[in-house]
Amino acid sequence: MPNDFAQRQQGTVSHRMNFWGRPAGPSTMAWDYEGMPWEIVRPDDGLPAARRLVRCGVCGKELTFTVYSVTGTRQRRVRWQALAWGGLGALVAGIVVLAFSGAIVVGVLLVIAGPILGLVFGMAASDEVGISGHGNGFPVTNAKHSVTVEPPPHDLPDLVCAKCGHEEEFPRASYFREDYVQEQYEAARDRLAKHVC
Repeated sequence: MPNDFAQRQQGTVSHRMNFWGRPAGPSTMAWDYEGMPWEIVRPDDGLPAARRLVRCGVCGKELTFTVYSVTGTRQRRVRWQALAWGGLGALVAGIVVLAFSGAIVVGVLLVIAGPILGLVFGMAASDEVGISGHGNGFPVTNAKHSVTVEPPPHDLPDLVCAKCGHEEEFPRASYFREDYVQEQYEAARDRLAKHVC
């Protein structure tokens, strides 16, 4: 799950290659996807969601996706999270009803539905990338076409030797903690300072 969203991000539009899932372990199915890169351009914050057309590189179908702004994407994720917490609330309410009331049917329904709703909405929150359409991002589905988004990298300058062009690498993906990336950056900067051409 990406932690950050940017107005311009690199993404991938993928086409599901197999109709039936193949066994991938006990009670697990897997689907193969073939993807093509797509530069995602989000609308400015405060503007309504924009419709974007993409042609699938595998089947040639023209796909229409709705792309939300950075703020709109974060709001969508917060709504899914609130619904997931609502599932936990339904579970707790069901336990209270079973413990202090004679409404056994209602209590059992809440106890069963609560965790299911929490799981489904929690998965939706974790899969939310601010792009909808063709079943993309909807939990418990394997859409024929899906979109994944790469998190924007940390904004640190490259460490390159001015004389020979040697470059010191460091992790910069946004799913790393900020302090970890900073530590790795400083270590790479120290290595570059000791570099001999």
